[in-house]
Amino acid sequence: MLSRVAERLYWLGRYVERAENTARLIAVNNNLMLDMPNSADVIWQSLLEILAAGADFGARYNTVSERNVIRWVLAEDSNGSSLVSSLRAARENARTVREVMPSESWELINDLFWSAQEGAESALARKSRPGYLDQIVLKSQQFAGMLHNTMSHREPYHFIMLGATLERMDMTSRILDTGAASVLKRVGTALAAYENILWMNVLMSLSAYQMYRQQVRERVNGPDVVRFLLHDNAFPHAIAFCVDALEHALGQLPRSRLPLQGNRRVLQKLSRANPDQLLGEGLHAFIDELQIELAGLHQEIVNTWFATTD
Repeated sequence: MLSRVAERLYWLGRYVERAENTARLIAVNNNLMLDMPNSADVIWQSLLEILAAGADFGARYNTVSERNVIRWVLAEDSNGSSLVSSLRAARENARTVREVMPSESWELINDLFWSAQEGAESALARKSRPGYLDQIVLKSQQFAGMLHNTMSHREPYHFIMLGATLERMDMTSRILDTGAASVLKRVGTALAAYENILWMNVLMSLSAYQMYRQQVRERVNGPDVVRFLLHDNAFPHAIAFCVDALEHALGQLPRSRLPLQGNRRVLQKLSRANPDQLLGEGLHAFIDELQIELAGLHQEIVNTWFATTD
């Protein structure tokens, strides 16, 4: 396969996954504001931190408000990682590799981008936002399901899965880092009574609440949420599950020795993590180290397959 085709497939997977995750985060934080006190505007700051958008947002807006944050993460033209920008990039990558994908999948991603762009302005209003976000998530999942069921599971498919899975690992780790523990630390005791709600928010951001409750019978709490999202090898958004999925996808591709080694370094770091000891600064430091390993794995993928001459 040509390296430029493989690279576009990889980024197609990443951008669709990014758009879906962004839609989930906005939707869950939108609902969370109904349960939290008025002093919980810090939740919108947390959303910017999860998306690593704080500095760029600050250069564009003077205040962190619901409307400013929603506009920035949803459809701000100058934000290359906004939901609409991610779908625009996904559409462009899909357009250039249409010949290796089922035609229906191209039609779906094309429709997803245009509907997202056309509806973005109305979604700034809280009333119409849930329906808009639900459609983004639904069509993104439909796209993934269509590929799984109608695309041959050969090299092109595995490059899409590499991108989607690595993006998912990145987002799960970010949500764990800034979704609850850092919020509680920032506001001190002001939101301590809402700790349970914040950890539930972490789970819901990843559509993990129901599966978590099936596995953990105790009240939702930080250590068990961290343990589930790091170590559960049966839940698709858990880091351990993603490591296994990457191992499989990488094993189907040629010249995968170095990326496989990078993935196994992630597994080694994961195996040494003790959720009971990670909360607070320990969790933040661990996620920083995990992010470095994920960045290294991404670079191994780039060096192995995309930085070559066709």
